Amino acid sequence: MNVIQPMMPARAALTAACVLFCVSLPVSAEEAPDAPTWTFPGSVSLVSDYIFRGQSQTWGRPALQAGIEADHRSGFYAGLALSNVSDHWLAGATSEVDLYAGFRGKLSDEVSFDIGAVEYVYPGADWKKSAFDGFNASNSLNTFEPYVAVTYKWLTLKTGIVVNEYFGWSNNNSPPEGGFAGDFDAGITDDTSGSHYTELNAAYAIAPCWTLSAQLGRQVIRNSTGIDVTYGKVGLTRALPQGFSVGAFYYASDEPDAFKDFLSLANAHSDSDVARNTVVLTLGKTF
Repeated sequence: MNVIQPMMPARAALTAACVLFCVSLPVSAEEAPDAPTWTFPGSVSLVSDYIFRGQSQTWGRPALQAGIEADHRSGFYAGLALSNVSDHWLAGATSEVDLYAGFRGKLSDEVSFDIGAVEYVYPGADWKKSAFDGFNASNSLNTFEPYVAVTYKWLTLKTGIVVNEYFGWSNNNSPPEGGFAGDFDAGITDDTSGSHYTELNAAYAIAPCWTLSAQLGRQVIRNSTGIDVTYGKVGLTRALPQGFSVGAFYYASDEPDAFKDFLSLANAHSDSDVARNTVVLTLGKTF
């Protein structure tokens, strides 16, 4: 699931308050309170499109997303994230529930790491609900993906690998010669477990309240042809008082032909360029 970030332009009336809000005063070691054993950060956001590794999960439409996490001061964490999705793209799915856990730590003052795993869950979804006859044997979309990330200052390198089938894609529901209307040669040829991604993320504070972020990644679908995706984004986020933030991001991919004019899995006739380049606006609040 996307990192939750905000949506709408900042209002000029909030500018002065925002600058004060974003500039923190130094605290001496004697004044600093002991870190609590547990913290529970959460967030909610509205995004104009839910893009996951270059592909729209909402058929180009908005998504309401929320998440909460339990963080132990040892570095252990566990979380839950929610979003609506579209059954045009994910057979029988209207919602996504991400369950994740891991451990974060430091190798030095400037280098940190994160090791964990996420289970993408789609309640009620099944490939048997695909509208295409002959391409709808029962198969779960739920996907388990361990990951590891290393951060140096404002740069993060992350990679992950799928343990089971990649979102239920198989040579039954997504085969060559019929699985993708935009490219009949594209498709799944064998077991997709072992599919993996690698991405480089950057988040740099360019001014008080303003963060410039960028991403470049590559998703490889094991035992497939014509559907690997190179993706990226660049954008700005502005923090506002009371935990609100707004942002605008440009998402791009190499847009494989297989994802052009992708036919709806819900009705077999609507189509969408699910990996098209697009601008996403966000509005969010942390608590």
